[in-house]
Amino acid sequence: MQNTISKQIPLTEWAARHFDPPPSIRTLRRWAREGRISPRPVLVGREYRAAEDAIYVPPAANRPLGPVPVLDSTDPVVNDIINSGKTAQRRQA
Repeated sequence: MQNTISKQIPLTEWAARHFDPPPSIRTLRRWAREGRISPRPVLVGREYRAAEDAIYVPPAANRPLGPVPVLDSTDPVVNDIINSGKTAQRRQA
């Protein structure tokens, strides 16, 4: 039976192998928390350990959102607010 678990190495060592110059430890920890390293590093005590063959996964590109369809309301005040686009001015405390 083949062992599919790869050796775990300190995050700083993993970064030194994959980046020149390697990112700071603060950045590496943030990447580990945000899931930007796959497979996800494991926190052992106070140190993250990553698989030797782990890869960096860049964040998804920011995609512009298209127009959001809004259903008409039966309330004329709500329709007036939606159609005017000035909701901040109509808010009351």
